[in-house]
Amino acid sequence: MPPTPQELSLLINPLVPESVQHNTRVISQLRSLTSFLLGLTAGILALQSATGFVFYLLGTILVSGLFHFTLIYSSHGKGAGGYYPGAGGEIDGLVVRRDGVVKDAGKGTRRGAWRDVWFGGGVLGEAVSGFVLGWAGVGGVLR
Repeated sequence: MPPTPQELSLLINPLVPESVQHNTRVISQLRSLTSFLLGLTAGILALQSATGFVFYLLGTILVSGLFHFTLIYSSHGKGAGGYYPGAGGEIDGLVVRRDGVVKDAGKGTRRGAWRDVWFGGGVLGEAVSGFVLGWAGVGGVLR
């Protein structure tokens, strides 16, 4: 039975589970810290209601973009696929010829790994609570 694309991807470019856990923990800590700092800033600026949440979303997009740019730069163009598994851990562009030889016809990036950077780490979950805590705390103290 021929190997599945996911098995081929993990054989060619393996991901160590401990490293993936560490990378996920790092992005979660980055999200928590930046969301709390964004909350403090929103409280200092006395942003209210929807403008505060728009500020959070724009700040989160900026931080995710900077983090993704850093990953692209440090991985020499491969992006988040070297650090995060993405959707099933499959590498785009792997082709198995009839004689069983595996060719990498693409860039060698993991499919969907960018989602782990942009939406991972509790962007719309645990990070929002840190934002609201900082926002309400500083806003309440300054009033």
